Amino acid sequence: MHIEKNIVDSILGTLLDISGKTKDHAKARYDLKDMGIRKNLHPKDTEDSKRTKFAKACFSMTNGEKSNFCGVLKTAKLPDGSASDISRCIHLDERKVSNYKTHDAHFMLHYLLPIPIKSILPDHVAIPLIHLSSFFRRLRQKVITLEELNCLEVEIIEIINQLE
Repeated sequence: MHIEKNIVDSILGTLLDISGKTKDHAKARYDLKDMGIRKNLHPKDTEDSKRTKFAKACFSMTNGEKSNFCGVLKTAKLPDGSASDISRCIHLDERKVSNYKTHDAHFMLHYLLPIPIKSILPDHVAIPLIHLSSFFRRLRQKVITLEELNCLEVEIIEIINQLE
């Protein structure tokens, strides 16, 4: 569950562009430039060379989309005992999610996040995230066979490649 919480922290921090939590920051963009990959995301100096511009990433959301994303999570009706009151962790005015427990992250990753992700993000971003959610849900089954584990091992490699 702690791994799941770290993954949810990274996903939410990056998608909602939460300061200090996002994985898409200036240093990451300069690293892309140093590695010579993803040229469309390289930082570009302005004409007066006083500032640097960063291109919008494919997973970036507008403020309205971030509000919709948080709104879906906040208004979700959950069965009693399935998770604590997740809506208390959603801050619509700031468009961020914070102070949730490990079990809440587990429940969000397995059941809640695929809903707003599918409806807001483009398919090439949403599908790998939904597959990641499905991967953890199937990994946490009560009974799992060796064949299923082998399939999951192959599948997580594909998911990671799609996320990159």
